Amino acid sequence: MRVSKMFAALSAGSLLFASPVYSQAQPKRSDLDTARELLKTDAAQSLKLVDRIIDEALAKDPEAICPGAAAAFLQSYMKGNFTVTVTVENDWCDALLVKGYALNELKRPIEAEAALKLLVGRAPANAQYQIEYAYTVRVNGDLPRALEVYLQAEKLASKLPDKNEGSHLRAMALRGQGFTLSDLKRWDEAVKAYKRSQKYEPDSEIARNELQYIEQNRPH
Repeated sequence: MRVSKMFAALSAGSLLFASPVYSQAQPKRSDLDTARELLKTDAAQSLKLVDRIIDEALAKDPEAICPGAAAAFLQSYMKGNFTVTVTVENDWCDALLVKGYALNELKRPIEAEAALKLLVGRAPANAQYQIEYAYTVRVNGDLPRALEVYLQAEKLASKLPDKNEGSHLRAMALRGQGFTLSDLKRWDEAVKAYKRSQKYEPDSEIARNELQYIEQNRPH
């Protein structure tokens, strides 16, 4: 049976649910960590936690950009063989990502799309954010727009310096393209997208199942 869910949650090694790494100076769990955990059991409570994080951040600066986007901006203006990182206990942009997922879990995809649209507007170069946004756009029925965003996400993932992360996100974006192309009945293109995704994650059960679904349901 074909099952379509949030791709980040379906994919092994999902960044959304990755275990946080704590330094010795920060042993306590943040509200954002707690919200991530609650997604699995209590999406409504998770939503309350992240709403507070987001509201506090935007009250301080309504035009704030994401910490990760700020780091990338600084990196582009600095020379040297080093990487700029920004550590934030409750990253309000990651909180928006969790909010989008929680709203989808609560069957409120229109609100989820609005939250994720705000997110990608503040961090347009983040491939994972684009993937989650594309998923929700697809759920809300705008298939051409969803495909466009998935294609953009794939391009962004291809530029990531971390090759493992880049490969994972490229595979996710390509599977998203495959889902969307299947919905559009563009079967040959969907098959190509899934097969390309297997280049990056050859053991993906999702891709195998979707290729089987296409073979069983496309006109012959």
